[in-house]
Amino acid sequence: MKKFVSIALTLMLVFSLALTTFAAGEGSITINGVSEDTSYAIYQLLDLESYNQQSGAYSYKVNSAWTAYFATDEAKAYITIDEAGYVTWVAGEDDATVAAFAQKALAYAKANGIDPVKTSDDGDMAVTGDVGKFTNLNLGWYLVDSTAGALCGLTTTDPDASINAKNGTPTVDKQVQEDLTGMWGDVNTADIGQIVNFMTIIHVAAGAENYVLHDAMSEGLTFTHDLDEGRGVTEIKHVNSAGVETVLNAGTDYTVKTTEFGDDCDFEVIFADEFVATLKANDRLLVYYNAMLNRHAEVGTTEGNPNESYLEYGEDHFTTHDKTTTYTFSIDIVKTDSSNLLLDGAEFRIYDAAVGGNEIKVVPLMESDDETPMLDDNGNPMYRRARDDEDGVSIVVKDGKVTVVGFDNGVYYLEETVAPAGYNKLTARKEFTVADKNLDSIFNDGIYSTGSGVHVVNKTGSMLPETGGMGTVLFITIGAVVVLGTGVVLVTKKRMSMVQD
Repeated sequence: MKKFVSIALTLMLVFSLALTTFAAGEGSITINGVSEDTSYAIYQLLDLESYNQQSGAYSYKVNSAWTAYFATDEAKAYITIDEAGYVTWVAGEDDATVAAFAQKALAYAKANGIDPVKTSDDGDMAVTGDVGKFTNLNLGWYLVDSTAGALCGLTTTDPDASINAKNGTPTVDKQVQEDLTGMWGDVNTADIGQIVNFMTIIHVAAGAENYVLHDAMSEGLTFTHDLDEGRGVTEIKHVNSAGVETVLNAGTDYTVKTTEFGDDCDFEVIFADEFVATLKANDRLLVYYNAMLNRHAEVGTTEGNPNESYLEYGEDHFTTHDKTTTYTFSIDIVKTDSSNLLLDGAEFRIYDAAVGGNEIKVVPLMESDDETPMLDDNGNPMYRRARDDEDGVSIVVKDGKVTVVGFDNGVYYLEETVAPAGYNKLTARKEFTVADKNLDSIFNDGIYSTGSGVHVVNKTGSMLPETGGMGTVLFITIGAVVVLGTGVVLVTKKRMSMVQD
């Protein structure tokens, strides 16, 4: 049984198994570093029948409340019981194995109604400062649980056992990827219809237990989970303190839940207890997932389109929330003549290059009923960036202005495909840049202010002369007068010459 005690002494993870001393009713467990918002409970798994401190020999039998559990195949993988009822530890001595056993034992207790022998909620733990103490305990092997996750660290003395509550508070760090640079940060910009990549980093603390990641998206983001299609939660990595990465197995190490929440989450990642039991302080969990920026996105507002994550751990404990914000922007296309008078009838398409390139498709922006086009403040139809599965349409300018929403930062090119009647069509695409703000048009008393929005000027051509028109008649009349005048001059000169002769 010396081997059995040494196993308990090495426990530095999820649960602590505390060994009390010899005299019945005189044992105690002291917990150092308790916190006010955490509840503590102890379960007696085994009874200590006798022991010899000098030789390190200990004799344990199963506590009557745990007889059914130790008869299960799960428990037999760790402990065997001989014909006389004495137990022997037969599993590995590493921390992860012992912690996994503790996780399973506690899960069984909660699922099958095995009550703890003492709890702090019942006033059984005397607290002085940050030290809590359970007294008047029968000797045995104890499982110590807390609502903030299990205790970690164990030391055994006679007649008392003392453990340190080294539960740290896990934290989450949420980030979003900027597609233009590939960098991760707190904010990004995107097109409507674009798939946005997110990452939540869980910083593991000592005493990891019951890890569930919650994620809540704003109305402008659509989360759809389909691992085979690379949508939703695409990958989760475990990174240990040495930086070694391991990709977790979906369905074994974790599951993704997308319905029936008790809060406003869009999904939850529930980590398996067996996996959580292997985690150590300073480990990290990297959760990668994505969502589409949809047509309900906030455009050009300071609020943007937030996405929020937080971790549930222990029993009803939660980390602080962390969030990212995705921004998208709008452009106003303004059509005028050379005097800045607004013109109707022009049509445009948008491209990603000055020549050739790909069309940036747009579709009418519709109300929530998908049947009524949305109008701007002046009653003009609006457009939005199209999704990949939508066919684009021409942007038709009404009353000299049109708004298109859902643009990522970047350089774009506007091509005029139809000019207003009587005006010359642009011969080259017009370049414009979106950079962290809307390209809004400004009007002062109904007069367009130059330099605002994407301003496109058309010039009208002049009327050319036509055969049989007034221009031709005028030329003929002037010509006849000139010819007659020339004749008069010639006749006058001849007569003057005759007079002189």
